[in-house]
Amino acid sequence: MKKTVSLILTVVLILGMLSGCSKSSSDGKDSKTSSAGVTTESTEAEESETSVDAKEKEAPMLAEQVAAGTLPKLEDRMPAAEDVMVEPDIKSLGQYGGSITSTTNDQGHWGWGPWTEESMFRFKQDGSGQVEANVCKDFSPNEDATVWTIELRKGMKWSDGEPFTADDVIFYYDHISTPALNPDRTAIAVDAKGYYPAYTSKPYNCYQVNKDGKSYWAKFDKVDDYKFTVTFAAPKPDFPVAVAVDNKWMFLPKHFYAKYVARKDGVSDDPSFPLITEEQAIANANKDFGKEWTDYSTMGKDIGYYNWDYAIVPQLRSFIAVKDNWNTVGQTYELVRNPYFWKTDSEGRQLPYLDSIKFEIINDADQIVLKQTAGELDVSTVLPNDFSVVTTATQITHTPIQWVTPDWCAAPSLSLCQSVKDLDKRALFQDIRFRQALSIAADRNLMNSTLMNGQSKPAQASVPQGVNGFDGEWQTQWTELDVDKANSLLDEITEPWNKAEGTYRKMKGTNKDLEIIISIQDPSIEGDYVALLQSAYKAIGIKISDKVDANIAQSILVNDIEAKFETLSVTSPAVRPDAVVPMRNFNCWYGAYGKWYEDGKSTANGGLEPTGDMLELIHAYDAIKAATGPDREQVVEDNVKKIYELHKKNQWVIGFLAPLPINWIVNNNVKNFPSGIVYADEYRFASMIRPEQLYLQK
Repeated sequence: MKKTVSLILTVVLILGMLSGCSKSSSDGKDSKTSSAGVTTESTEAEESETSVDAKEKEAPMLAEQVAAGTLPKLEDRMPAAEDVMVEPDIKSLGQYGGSITSTTNDQGHWGWGPWTEESMFRFKQDGSGQVEANVCKDFSPNEDATVWTIELRKGMKWSDGEPFTADDVIFYYDHISTPALNPDRTAIAVDAKGYYPAYTSKPYNCYQVNKDGKSYWAKFDKVDDYKFTVTFAAPKPDFPVAVAVDNKWMFLPKHFYAKYVARKDGVSDDPSFPLITEEQAIANANKDFGKEWTDYSTMGKDIGYYNWDYAIVPQLRSFIAVKDNWNTVGQTYELVRNPYFWKTDSEGRQLPYLDSIKFEIINDADQIVLKQTAGELDVSTVLPNDFSVVTTATQITHTPIQWVTPDWCAAPSLSLCQSVKDLDKRALFQDIRFRQALSIAADRNLMNSTLMNGQSKPAQASVPQGVNGFDGEWQTQWTELDVDKANSLLDEITEPWNKAEGTYRKMKGTNKDLEIIISIQDPSIEGDYVALLQSAYKAIGIKISDKVDANIAQSILVNDIEAKFETLSVTSPAVRPDAVVPMRNFNCWYGAYGKWYEDGKSTANGGLEPTGDMLELIHAYDAIKAATGPDREQVVEDNVKKIYELHKKNQWVIGFLAPLPINWIVNNNVKNFPSGIVYADEYRFASMIRPEQLYLQK
């Protein structure tokens, strides 16, 4: 059981199934209450006055290079004065110099990558779901949001000193992001002549709109070197938010990538883009990257999508790699400050403050804990099971800082497919009384003590505390154990049951046992949940079985699933709706209703047309998508609230335990580390640290 608990908690952290809350203490410090009831304080809450020379506008290591003539002067490396991005000082102005150490595993694309990510539009730190200009200087729509104008920062440069311009964005869009397009900007069919996929092998929804049942790709047009427009066939009011979620890095250095991209589709008149074949592009990449790619698509995804893995690729990031050892266990992967980074603090001092960030590549969880307890990691996350040990060992040198996540529960919730093929089960699954009975028959206290070492508490699948939309009444809805009431509810919707040992209820009008088959992927983790539900639901006459399904995603696509464990996680339905709205064939709970929407509200390919409250979810989402003009924010707010109210009323997904906080352990000398931040994929996880503002107090 101990191994299972550890695995569950590990998966919980990795998937972001965490949450927590913050409170302000009377003395003004940022206080945090951990899952163990420990109150912690942000390291930057009461920092001493930092001694900073405001005349020092760049790091000494860079000033030395300028003096030696190996690096251009600061004013020649930065954007024009009016276009420099000034970051707010989180707590205090920082000191230059030093390195901090963290850790990641050898699958570090998404481990270290978000730390230094710089997106065209970025989410604000306040968890509001609003975006702001970042790489770009400004952005604005026309009246109906069919045309967006994006203004870049004049004089901004890549990490190799080359100018960053609109050409880099348009090149990336036309030749990296899009597949082959018809003249009307619909995608050419896969089996049609002239088809080719996107260079990164991933089509981005943020650049597409649906109109009259067809999907149209946007058109990018250059206005000048520092301004371009994005034109859609229909209104796209959420374009900046959609990009911030779906394709944050909507640019690559054209001067670098032109020799690795085979020229296609209307660029024969562009002398700056060499005409090369796929074979030549592969040969160039193999030579320059030191690889042995044989397939153009694989090469394109590796260097086009995961471009940040390679030190050779010029970046706009605050810290850049010096060698490609990010996937080598036992080594330290170092990111050093970008001398051309385009942000300053409020005193006009170039960021970042730190000289570098070092990531120790470790796969073994026990080794990480050993390093944490020894105080060897300056910044790292701690699993709930290890929290007490690590914080006790480092109480003098480190401080715990909590973040929250938008997950609706700490452990997998029970998702019943509302479009399940068995019509008798569909009728039951769609009955609110059935879902309520399942919820109040579950012994959440037993689940907590057995599976979570008592670190959580009973809770319903709902917007968690610390995230916009939290509702305390919703969080406790149907969480009290009441087997008698559950049986009473089921008596209304099934055949009579005499509660004889070894028997189960029969579905209404049938002689079929009431059985729920839960599809699982990993019995070592999900098996204990199945066992607990089998015991709990036996008391209300429901048989629980499990089926190992290695390809659950495909089963959902073809509507061949009854139930599964899944956790809803969403910062806002306006930001990433697919977890809580049936807008694509993605989640078990809505199943084929999502297929209907994804296919242009058609049942032609197996989708089911929703009715009732399921359809109301669609209407609310459509209202959010269509909202334009000065009233947009209010329309979005009203319909986000409506989506949450519909989930509260129906409880389509049944949760059991409250989310756990994510705990960072931060060296006391590391300053400007923020607390209470929402830790989410949409917000790019650790990018919310704003690591360019971290510094070491000397």
